Amino acid sequence: MNKLYSIAVLCLLYSTSLSAQNNADSRYYHRNHFVDNQKPTGDESSSNFTGQSGTGANMDVVYHRANWRLNPDSAKAIKGEVTTYFKTIAANVNIITFDLRQSSFNNANLIVTYHGITCTRTLNASNVLSITLPSTISAINTLDSVSISYYGIPPAPSGSAQGFQIGLTPTSQNYINTLSESYEDRDWWPCKADMQDKIDSMDIIVNTRWSGADTFWVATNGKLVDSTISAGRRIFTFKTRYPMASYLVSLGIARYNRYYRGTVNVGGDQVPIVYNLFRGKTAAQYNAILTSMDYMTTLLVEFSNRFGLYPFRKEKHGFYEGLQGAGGMEHQTFSAMATGTLNSRQTLTHELIHQWFGNKVTFSTWADLWLAEGFARYGEVMAGELLPATGVNPLTELTAARNAARSNTTTPTRITSFANSNQVWSSTNASATYDRGCMVISMLRTLAGDNLFYESCRSYLNETNGAGFKSANTDSLKNNFNKVLGTDLTPFFNDYVLGTGHPTYTIHWQPKAGGGIYVSVGGQTRTAGSTVSYFNSPIVLRVQGAGGMDTTIVFYDLTDGDFINGELAKAGGGIGTALGGNRLLFPLSFTPTIVTFDPGFKTIAGGSALQVSTLDLQIIDFDITPTASGNNAILILDDNTNNAAIILQRSSNGANFSDLGIMSFVQDNNAGKKYSFKDLQPLKGSNFYRAVFKSAEGTANYSRIVKINGNSPSLFSIVKNPIINGRIELFSPVDAGNSVQTFVVYDASGKVVQRESRTISNQNISINIGRLSKGSYILSIGNEMQHSIKFIVQ
Repeated sequence: MNKLYSIAVLCLLYSTSLSAQNNADSRYYHRNHFVDNQKPTGDESSSNFTGQSGTGANMDVVYHRANWRLNPDSAKAIKGEVTTYFKTIAANVNIITFDLRQSSFNNANLIVTYHGITCTRTLNASNVLSITLPSTISAINTLDSVSISYYGIPPAPSGSAQGFQIGLTPTSQNYINTLSESYEDRDWWPCKADMQDKIDSMDIIVNTRWSGADTFWVATNGKLVDSTISAGRRIFTFKTRYPMASYLVSLGIARYNRYYRGTVNVGGDQVPIVYNLFRGKTAAQYNAILTSMDYMTTLLVEFSNRFGLYPFRKEKHGFYEGLQGAGGMEHQTFSAMATGTLNSRQTLTHELIHQWFGNKVTFSTWADLWLAEGFARYGEVMAGELLPATGVNPLTELTAARNAARSNTTTPTRITSFANSNQVWSSTNASATYDRGCMVISMLRTLAGDNLFYESCRSYLNETNGAGFKSANTDSLKNNFNKVLGTDLTPFFNDYVLGTGHPTYTIHWQPKAGGGIYVSVGGQTRTAGSTVSYFNSPIVLRVQGAGGMDTTIVFYDLTDGDFINGELAKAGGGIGTALGGNRLLFPLSFTPTIVTFDPGFKTIAGGSALQVSTLDLQIIDFDITPTASGNNAILILDDNTNNAAIILQRSSNGANFSDLGIMSFVQDNNAGKKYSFKDLQPLKGSNFYRAVFKSAEGTANYSRIVKINGNSPSLFSIVKNPIINGRIELFSPVDAGNSVQTFVVYDASGKVVQRESRTISNQNISINIGRLSKGSYILSIGNEMQHSIKFIVQ
């Protein structure tokens, strides 16, 4: 449905005839399970696992033939007969159930027949029609049918619940319209209102008054195959042979002007383009509306080229006027539009893209409404990109969605309140599903890049391996993106679809001599009340340089708040390998001078880009080696420009340090930048050393502290180094004599990764380090770091 945040669709009409199932081409029949037969995740009650009420649990709906007799100029009433062909999915079926409004249709006109035999039926306060069959259907997969005749007055609108209504055109003529999203299909026709068991095929037969010039025309789903005039009545017969959710069944009956705008070639099929508009407009008004709607035909082709062929190309595409309670509703093959939105190219686009996202692939429960509305809202952005002649500004649309999403800090995209239509379409739910959903799609496109984004969407929409003409949940979309990108996006979906709030970043950057840019995450804050501890997010930077050089870089933040060892991955054309150290180098042909954080608002994150002279330098190694002439200090930094002096400091107690001097640059190789300093006059007792340098912001960065005992040589040595078998083998030339020693392992950054105390009873010690990954480490031995040994794990 469109962004006015109302409801959606369905329709019914009246009829008296019942005939055999005609022209029901079996190749259009599908077994419409929820994709992958997965249950939705989250907190839905068991009744909502079926997509709505839980009726029809022992049958699969195959086909409906709906006969409705209606006259908009009469009282608001519906009389009809709906024949349902179903296939049993359980043994020994003798009771079947449908959804139908009790307050409107629990009367003597409600008659159910099974092979000509009248059935016992009850219609309870829960709006469940229970039918007792005269005989039991014993076998699974048995195809059978029942017919339900009924008459009554559908309920009046109630907030977002619209259903079946009579309205007035701008020229004060009556018309019938239906809007059944979310739960109002049962308000006017007997159905199995289950989004996970879509209707495989349907015939819609509408009998309405016909009186020449002052005549009614019918707008509904599918292809018009017959129109017969007899005795002041006209009977319209439409057929749809694509799977359809019950809430998408629709009806509009009005004094229409009909516009047949030819056909458009989609994949070799000539798709009819049809518009139905109320009478009474000026020629200029009609021309303006037709121009806007004709733009949608061009967009239909553009969307087909990107998301896969228009799903209902063997039937039709178009729009009809006549909708209350919403600006637009994506009725399958024929979207309903309110009079005030007929010329809104954003709304028309919104309903058009729903034919892929929301109609071809529906959602398994209303909790995952964002799968339809997020894509449809983002479709408005795409309209301006793909067809500038529409006059839609993509940046304006994306900015509006982003601002709305950022203002809603409490509601997750995947809504949790959906017991009725007023809950589904509440303002907070609508903002989450439309605007935050739009930004989730924008961020997925930003991460994947256009080619892989569209490939992921086509995989999701594919009827063979994806959700196809079935229903889906959030995991269905995520799994298809994971498959195409080769990356697990679960953290991203958890944060932005299931989580609340949004992040604000400080990004550090530094130009690389000769061209290129280093980037690092300097910090992330989150909105108050956010349920996310750290957002895994795409980062977009615009990078400019001298001579008009201008480009955009994208990376994926996986640091999880670890701004020293966290991971980043290049993105924007797929997601690259995640690299530790919270630093990435993007080679460029120019030297950056200006960096701007996401000026095109591709993400929901806010932030700033700060140039620094020292970009989060990482310490790869720091160690002290005692020699006959003094203690030699070696510091190795990552390969980054360092404009600050590196100072070696010493202490006698590990707490109060003083400067010894500036460490000298030794070499620059694949292992990083190496600096050294020799303490020619160590203290007679214990010597504690550390290196320190300052960042561009003046923050002091310290290495780990290494202690050297000035009175005794090391008692331990490693027998074999590097370590290849997961164990350190140590040897001491002196018998330890049952002493207790503490063994502490530090990684290259000085972080403790393993600690244990051992009672040493001989000269050979073996320590299990099997859980350590490959790299360089320091083993400190003794309660006061008396001995320090460097080792490498391979």
